[in-house]
Amino acid sequence: MLRSSLAGLFILAVCSRMPAQRRTVAITVDDLPYVTEDAKKAPSDESRMAQEMNRKLLEAFSRHRVPVTGFVIEQGVRELGASGAEVLKQWVLQGFDLGNHTESHPDINVLSVPRVEEEIVGGERTFVPLMRAAGRNVEFFRFPMNHTGDTKAKHDAIAAFLSAHGYKVAACTIDNSDYLFNAAYLRILAKNDGEAATRLRREYLNYTSLEIDYYASLNKLVLGYEPPQVMVLHDNRLNGDTIGSVLRLFERKGYAFVSLGTAQSDAAYSIPDTYITEYGPMWGYRWAKEKNVHLNGRLEPDPPGWVLALAKGE
Repeated sequence: MLRSSLAGLFILAVCSRMPAQRRTVAITVDDLPYVTEDAKKAPSDESRMAQEMNRKLLEAFSRHRVPVTGFVIEQGVRELGASGAEVLKQWVLQGFDLGNHTESHPDINVLSVPRVEEEIVGGERTFVPLMRAAGRNVEFFRFPMNHTGDTKAKHDAIAAFLSAHGYKVAACTIDNSDYLFNAAYLRILAKNDGEAATRLRREYLNYTSLEIDYYASLNKLVLGYEPPQVMVLHDNRLNGDTIGSVLRLFERKGYAFVSLGTAQSDAAYSIPDTYITEYGPMWGYRWAKEKNVHLNGRLEPDPPGWVLALAKGE
């Protein structure tokens, strides 16, 4: 009896010294070079803001040693003029990767396959030469709004085209509706309401924390373990102002930052993608469909009502 008790204590002691399973996350940023704020603003004002917000993003990524992949919309590069290409150049010079997010960020549900193919090729004009000049390979394509094909024929044809052009589809497993928070944030900033801006940033971080935990639990339920996560953010004013706090959220929850390629080397990302939908769900929901795991999506937390109303201009 004593021997078995001592053995039990020994096992407990050894286990207590064993490190917990390592949690990892790849951070990705969509809509480079910048989500412009107001069509009425002077181009020079938008260019200055784009450069300032990207400076903040890149400084935070470097400080936290985050191997980020940014996804480029070619039309956005043209709209910002010389500063658009300069933003992308800074990403590459500072060691970060760029990927393809199409030429104009269309909803592919309403496009023919040939038009989608044109969007993919058109998205390469600026960022691909920059990557190649730096001796870097272009690996990833991300679908606008995660719309991967609303019919099997379209889905399969686009997948074949991407594969033939050397692209892997960039997945994403955590979403925090940052575009809605950003829309509300811009309305607040336009009114110079500092108190409301502080409140919104706080609510944004709280909601991001909830979403990180929600998707960690969802993916464990579907897969039996938490895979390397892929966080999708957008290159906008709100993330420029909060990126350090967003990264610290992951650090406090025990996540280490890895590249998108490292994250997607996990077996979960090899699960066949045959889910045909007109919507753009996170990959946990797609994996659930493939594995026939029932999920109640209504359990996912919603952004605060006042944020949603303000984002819509109400």
